[in-house]
Amino acid sequence: MSFLKLISIIFLSLDAYLGIRFFLNVIGLLQTSKYSQGATLLYAIIFLSLAAVGIYFLFFRSNLKLALWISLAPWLLLFIIQLLSMIFSDQH
Repeated sequence: MSFLKLISIIFLSLDAYLGIRFFLNVIGLLQTSKYSQGATLLYAIIFLSLAAVGIYFLFFRSNLKLALWISLAPWLLLFIIQLLSMIFSDQH
């Protein structure tokens, strides 16, 4: 097993874990989210969908580099969303 595949598996499993936690918060089984219901749903969709696509490219297409980029994509998207919400929100 190559180092790139191991890093991809670690990030994809973390993405899937966080996606499942956000999804469980949306449906009400967990109540640990500090974000709004809409934001939690958005995070669940982002993490779960990109984890599924990353697993597909890692195991079925054997494209390690693309799987690694896909596994890092939720973190980049959420960073941009958080940054934009801090810039454009009305903080008192």
